[in-house]
Amino acid sequence: MDIRAMDCFVTVAEELHFHRAAERLHLTQPSLSQRIRALEHEIGTALFVRDRRSVALTPAGQAFLEPARRVIDNARIAREQALRATRGETGRLRLGFTVLAFYGLLPEAVQAFRRRYPDVEVDLVEMNSPSLETALTTGTIDLAILHPPLGHADLMIHSLPDEELTLALPESHRLAALDQIPIKALAEEPMLIAPRSVGPSIYDRMIALFQSEGVTPRIVQEVTPMTTLSGLVAAGTGIGFVTRGLSRQPRPGVCYRPVTPTPPSLPMAASWLKPDLSATGRRFLDEVLALYAR
Repeated sequence: MDIRAMDCFVTVAEELHFHRAAERLHLTQPSLSQRIRALEHEIGTALFVRDRRSVALTPAGQAFLEPARRVIDNARIAREQALRATRGETGRLRLGFTVLAFYGLLPEAVQAFRRRYPDVEVDLVEMNSPSLETALTTGTIDLAILHPPLGHADLMIHSLPDEELTLALPESHRLAALDQIPIKALAEEPMLIAPRSVGPSIYDRMIALFQSEGVTPRIVQEVTPMTTLSGLVAAGTGIGFVTRGLSRQPRPGVCYRPVTPTPPSLPMAASWLKPDLSATGRRFLDEVLALYAR
């Protein structure tokens, strides 16, 4: 049944005057009359009693009026919901992230997004970067905040500001008295480092940093994630590098110091499966970029 014809019927029923109803609908009166006749033909009964001086609803028209209004209202709501979904204002966002990303601006971005788009359901999934890449390619998640470079050519990437690294060591450590620690001073220290399998680029650059200073790092344990590394530092297992974001979270027994030369930074990026990011994903990425811009 034609929604436009039903809208014409409701307008005539409210005005009980074809000329005024036609003006409201921006139609000619003959066109309006034709639509009403077509609707009556489809229903199989007359909806109006007409004569030269008046228009009135038939019993069938009276019975049809309120259901017709509900249909029109539901059609309007359906259209609005469809458009909101197209704009990314409703629906679902499956967001993947590394644990380190959640020590930056990501929690604030999630809160801001939920406030602005309360009708979008946000699913949060924490994984390491290789697992996030797999989740993107299999369609398990829509958007990921991870650490490039990426291994999948079918993923799009939008670079975000890098996370600087700083050295975590026990507060009682002899080097904690220094304001800045030279890499050469770490020559004999037990080092904790993330496995190369979860971050080959940052692993290789860290090793290259030590080698540039003539130092072969004494790696006593490979650790992931960095939150666990920080805990092992507190336990006296060794020392290691963590992000500035993580260092801003107080940990009893652990202090953080810059080193020289400056260590490589940890790259951050948003990524999604080609060709296009979902509308909800684009809305969320806009929130992230706005926070970084501020």
